[in-house]
Amino acid sequence: MADFNFHITTPRLYISYCNPANDDHCDSTIELLHGAPSMRFNPDAKKEIPDREAARKMLENMSKMMQEKGYGRYMVSLRSDEHAEIPFSERKLETIGVVSMQLGRVEGVQGPTIPDVGFSIIERYHGKGYASEAVEGLMKYYSEKGVRAFAGFTSDENESAKKLFRRLGYKNHGVRTVRGIRWSDVDIEVDIWTWGLEEGQKLEDFGL
Repeated sequence: MADFNFHITTPRLYISYCNPANDDHCDSTIELLHGAPSMRFNPDAKKEIPDREAARKMLENMSKMMQEKGYGRYMVSLRSDEHAEIPFSERKLETIGVVSMQLGRVEGVQGPTIPDVGFSIIERYHGKGYASEAVEGLMKYYSEKGVRAFAGFTSDENESAKKLFRRLGYKNHGVRTVRGIRWSDVDIEVDIWTWGLEEGQKLEDFGL
């Protein structure tokens, strides 16, 4: 079972495991998926995850994946030093979105061999730099675990994501077709960004 007291601390944020027993995590997931920014890229979200219990099931699957693979999605909350004596999993925090580090999403499908970072922040928290801070915090955590290079995938139209990757020093490689990054074996076109590749390393070395 996941240790829901685990968390990563950044100057303004906490990054923690998705907890399906936490109603706030479920409700924040619904607000995030049903918000205008997410709906632009996944217009079926309201049908796929219509209510709290559907969100809970989604978080259960994410928690299982995290325990099995060590990669997956994390909740992002605003940092508060109040009630520090209470176990982290029992604190009432303000959840603002998610950040992820994915590798091997689809069982039996050979996807990229470099982990990719993702992020999504509830719209009312946009414009405060929270996404950049969460991504940097998660990259630091995985770097300390031995990961040396990261990727980022986005649609060619997602200018806000591109801006974040540029700000964090990622290198753009343009649009390519990639398999195994959308929970299926379907090939999709994405704008590819990388961070930390050594001189001479090519995208093809990582299945990209």
